[in-house]
Amino acid sequence: MKNVEANKVSGVMSRLLKNEEGNIIALFAAAVIPVVGLVGGGFDMSRIYLTQTRLQGACDAGALIGRKTMGLGTWADNKNAANTQAEKLFDHNFPSGAYGTTDRVRSFAESNGNVTGTASVTVPMTLMQVLGQKSQVVAVNCQAELRVPNTDVMFVLDTTGSMDQSIQNSGSSERKIDGLRKAVKCFYEALAKQNITDVTPSDCGEKADPTPSNVGNVQLRFGFVPYAVNVNVGRLLPLDYMADRWTYQSREASFTTGSNAIPIYQGEGSPNPGGSVTTTIADTPWEDTGQNIGQYPSVLLTKESECPPPGGAPKTELISTDGPRQLVSQTPTTPVYGTHNSITRTYQQVSSTAQRSYRYTYSALLFGRGICRLQSRDTGQQNVTTTTTTTEAINWTRNTNFAGWAYKPVTFNVSGLKDNGTNSWRSSLQLPIGTDGANTTVNWSGCIEERQTFRGPDSDPSNDWDPIPSTALDMDIDLVPTKSDIATQWGPMLPSVIWQRYLVNTDGSGNKSRSSTRTTSNISVGKDDGVSMPTVGESCPTAAKKFQTWTPSDFRTYVNSLTTDGYTYHDIGLLWGARIMSPTGIFAALNAPQNMTIERHMVFMTDGETNVVHDDYSAYGVHWYDRRQTPTGTAPTNSQLVAMTDARTAALCTAIKNRNINLWVVSYGDVGGPTNDRLRACATPGKFVQATSVASLISNFKEIAAKISALRLTQ
Repeated sequence: MKNVEANKVSGVMSRLLKNEEGNIIALFAAAVIPVVGLVGGGFDMSRIYLTQTRLQGACDAGALIGRKTMGLGTWADNKNAANTQAEKLFDHNFPSGAYGTTDRVRSFAESNGNVTGTASVTVPMTLMQVLGQKSQVVAVNCQAELRVPNTDVMFVLDTTGSMDQSIQNSGSSERKIDGLRKAVKCFYEALAKQNITDVTPSDCGEKADPTPSNVGNVQLRFGFVPYAVNVNVGRLLPLDYMADRWTYQSREASFTTGSNAIPIYQGEGSPNPGGSVTTTIADTPWEDTGQNIGQYPSVLLTKESECPPPGGAPKTELISTDGPRQLVSQTPTTPVYGTHNSITRTYQQVSSTAQRSYRYTYSALLFGRGICRLQSRDTGQQNVTTTTTTTEAINWTRNTNFAGWAYKPVTFNVSGLKDNGTNSWRSSLQLPIGTDGANTTVNWSGCIEERQTFRGPDSDPSNDWDPIPSTALDMDIDLVPTKSDIATQWGPMLPSVIWQRYLVNTDGSGNKSRSSTRTTSNISVGKDDGVSMPTVGESCPTAAKKFQTWTPSDFRTYVNSLTTDGYTYHDIGLLWGARIMSPTGIFAALNAPQNMTIERHMVFMTDGETNVVHDDYSAYGVHWYDRRQTPTGTAPTNSQLVAMTDARTAALCTAIKNRNINLWVVSYGDVGGPTNDRLRACATPGKFVQATSVASLISNFKEIAAKISALRLTQ
């Protein structure tokens, strides 16, 4: 039976070998398995790649939303809201069972401000199962952090008098300036990730102090421009940027001249040689020098031989002496006013030379004893008499008496504020505005008067500043002053130099008094008239600061130094904030380092409307008298000045935004709707915030800090 079956198989195989058509079936069967592996591998690898890509995207999205939700707080805040949001967004992008996967695992965690995530799924194989590959595990990692890029932040802060008040109807008596100080410090903590000791975590709405986590090579700098009616920027400027002479609404002393002319000598010039005469003088006799041997009775000599030998005397020496320089004549002897403008003096000086010789000689005294005397004489003596002349200029003056004051525009030399030796600024100078026209000390706080501006042609300034006129050099953010052109320079703001002017009334008895009528005319007042003119108040904010890196201690000290006073001129604050931070202006060397990209942000905070008064001594002088920005023919009104300042402010907002500067605008306190509309228009779109309380101000400042930080995937 076995042989029969074997024979059958053998027969079949024999026929197949003989039949070539039958070989195709065998070859096809042998090739099926490799082909299935190749096709299945490509198909399954595509599924693995798709799954990994979608899984990575879901992990990244979860890490980003988790870090954003965490913000400046902690991972566990708000009942683990950050982790909940991270998982929720992951699930939305990669639901359980997506793409036929199983065993989905995802996890997120936070450390030092960085959010990390891991995720994995199992991908079942299809055709690859033919080769024994049942499934493949796909795993990914992700990480997100808030990383501050190289950043400059300029704070332009309203520090006017109203900031010393509390917010109405807020239920809190805390002053707005105190709330601002907290908000700025919390901003610093949020962005710099460093702790300031006089604000607590609860002050900043946090549960713990910040943990240092910024990347070490990141440059983070802050600058400040506190503003009110003016800005304190003078000492930031090079000496050449400030004018040497400046005109103020001031006063000038007047004097009466007496009849007696008094010569004022200006100092003798260098002596001019007038020749010399040499005279030979006869030799002098031998004279005792007083240096004797055997002077006292106990040591008297007994004989001449006890004197030193001839060679024992001092050696011959050359003696030279210069006598005093003596006046011998003067022409004229007595100067006469109107005739002599100089005086010539003749001087003589005698210089002597001689050979001085020495000898010892014995002199007998008592009882055969004596002394040895040292003697000297001069030989070959000559006297040289030298004559010189000098000339001294004379300025004649008559005795004067203080007569009174002329109140008018006066140009003063203010270069005394410049210490050219140390290339630094002085804090005061002397000007002749003191009692009876004497020099007096004038202090300088550091505020400035602006350079050439544009004077509006009429009482409506609303259409004067779009575009900014080319003659408004003050509105040119980047214009560098030229030493030879005062129109491009600034002047020091000197309140104690300013006097206002009013007409003077005279009654029937000749008595004089100051009227209530202002005038731009010059006014003269005698010293005995009993009339004085009013001065102006001084309002100069805390000194501005250029960009620098700050330690927490220095930052705290500066912010605590902010003072409050004065009215509200938004334009001057924005103007100097832009100047100090511009990378192409007067501080370009500081603001545009090579091979560094810097993000620039201005945080402009104000608590109210523009408030300009024509009596203010501002960066443009005293508006009523100087009229540098308004027509000269009529006195400016407060409403006209406010409208002009609003128009200038809007133009500056546009100029700042056009410079690739992120302009954040913060409205703080009881600010009206129209003002908020202007502030919103000033800001970069989406960067206007409104704070109606200290708490909301702190929250808004922290929000700005969070948005300045760049949310980035780092893995």
